[in-house]
Amino acid sequence: MRTDTTANDVMHREFLGVSESDTLADAARLMVAEEADCLVVVRGGEPVGRLGSRDVLAAVLDDDAAEITVGAVMDPPLPQITPDAPLTAIEEQLISEGAGRVVVVADGEAVGVVTEHDALAAGATRNAGSRDPDVSVTAGVEPEHELDAESAVDAGMTRERDRAMTAEMTDASGSPTQGVCEVCGSLAPSLTTTNGQVVCSDCQQV
Repeated sequence: MRTDTTANDVMHREFLGVSESDTLADAARLMVAEEADCLVVVRGGEPVGRLGSRDVLAAVLDDDAAEITVGAVMDPPLPQITPDAPLTAIEEQLISEGAGRVVVVADGEAVGVVTEHDALAAGATRNAGSRDPDVSVTAGVEPEHELDAESAVDAGMTRERDRAMTAEMTDASGSPTQGVCEVCGSLAPSLTTTNGQVVCSDCQQV
């Protein structure tokens, strides 16, 4: 079982990026085409900012929107992590920064993105994998009294067999109708209870 999930395991290596000199119109077209709500702004390969859909909408209201560049309206960079950052560190970063994603940076260049959905999905998989598949947790049963799967099946079959035998050997009122006589030990088709013992008709007459 792996417990060392890192950014490198869950990041998207292909992400949407623009440069500071790109026009806002071009960035907006990219966001619409890719159905994205945030772009990573890079200078060379270095992440230097982010461009959100609200930034674009706000800038479009300006009279000179056609001349505006990404660099003029971008926000500060997204939180950054290294490829070997553990999943717990990613989750803490997302929460503390209030961001929807983090940029994975190696040697000063953006190499991937991890979204909050990626972290959530990886966390759910990690938690599910931490359970021991050979242990059956039963409410109200102490761990040392738990049964493994094979024993549980055997116990269930035994209970069902006992119930079937009981139903076969008793009538509607629960009185014995057939079974082993407690006096002579023989199998009898009909039994009755006499003096606290289940006996056959022969022993009943004795």
